[in-house]
Amino acid sequence: MKFKQLILLGPPGVGVKEQANTLSNRWHIPHVSMGQLIHGAIAKQSAIGLEIQSYVEAGELVPDALAIKLLRKRFEQPDVMLQGWVLDGFPRTLVQAQGLNEWLLKVGQPVAKVAYLKTMTGLLINRLSSTENHEPIPAIRHRLAHHQQETAPVLEYYRQQEQLTTVNASLSFAEITQALAELFAEEAGAARFIQDESELNSLLEQEPLLVVDCMASWCGSCKLITPLIDQLAKTYKDRVNVMKIDFDVNKQVPKRFGLKGMPAVMFFKSGELVETLTGVKPYQAYNAALSRCLE
Repeated sequence: MKFKQLILLGPPGVGVKEQANTLSNRWHIPHVSMGQLIHGAIAKQSAIGLEIQSYVEAGELVPDALAIKLLRKRFEQPDVMLQGWVLDGFPRTLVQAQGLNEWLLKVGQPVAKVAYLKTMTGLLINRLSSTENHEPIPAIRHRLAHHQQETAPVLEYYRQQEQLTTVNASLSFAEITQALAELFAEEAGAARFIQDESELNSLLEQEPLLVVDCMASWCGSCKLITPLIDQLAKTYKDRVNVMKIDFDVNKQVPKRFGLKGMPAVMFFKSGELVETLTGVKPYQAYNAALSRCLE
């Protein structure tokens, strides 16, 4: 699966940080939180942390130059450079958004996808007023209005750059996560992803022949056979449904079919598992297995 870079934006109470953490675990890529970077730098009393501390203690936004500098230090670390990232808490201003795009292009990285989690003000007020802080509703309304005013130029910039997608955050947490994951759905290639076991069961009932590649985004061997599975899907597109399923999202599937490792390509005929190829095989092996199913 391809390199993922996602900026998550949204108003207070919408669950940006929680979604970022969930996607980070799902995709096995770093979750970069500007809030955590700021508090970490202050706790370490680093040079940049000492610069930032006075602004934080005064309840002021960290200046753009310092925020960009702090983020760059994190983004220059190998895990982020090599694996991708999910970012929350940044950018807060238009200058920060422009600065991040300019830096990514400078280091040869693509600009990120940006998702704005949008929901009804009333729902946010209910969520925020029910927390332990018991913040007064007028204060919550003021905070939400301030966020909207602050974020508007950033969203407009990303809209003009064709990076922005607005996600309906009135849905359930799982549905929001799925909508965010689908921003990268084009990475599935010719063999598209089965979303869950329910869809797999429907396919097993409906499809005379079905090929399913059980894989994971963090699995190096899985990445080696991805182009082979996509080629299989292209070759047999008019006769056989060749698909993939994400192990991390559907951990019960390997147990159900007794898979011993990944990648594992399963061949089903009339709903029954007739053959499984585990590990990295040459294209000819997958093609031969499918040919046997067609006999």
